[in-house]
Amino acid sequence: MQKVEEYRPGASIIKQGSESTGFYVLEKGAVEVYKDDIMLNVLMYPGTIFGEMGDILGKPRTCTVKARTPTTVIKYDVGDMENVIREHPEIAIKIFKTLASRLERTTQKLADVTRVSTVWSVKHKKS
Repeated sequence: MQKVEEYRPGASIIKQGSESTGFYVLEKGAVEVYKDDIMLNVLMYPGTIFGEMGDILGKPRTCTVKARTPTTVIKYDVGDMENVIREHPEIAIKIFKTLASRLERTTQKLADVTRVSTVWSVKHKKS
């Protein structure tokens, strides 16, 4: 089941560590994504999907998501993902592209951290 929800700036849509109650599609506005109180990302494109990892993995929320501006989302209840994908394959493609993009960014960040760590280690071994 889907429902439209509206949030004021600063309102939490998802709280890190909470149980997944569904996933969201951004209709209007912008949201900020936080991990351990550190802002990771700002999502502001209509059609952006967020909160899907909890549904896919069956685990608690990995991030907090807050409205940055007056925000409207469509919320799909937990367990609806399979039905949504079956009825709207274009959403499945969007979810897969979203996950692949996040994986690519995470891999790049890991490579950057590894590179910095290696350079730091080499410089400090010579001292």
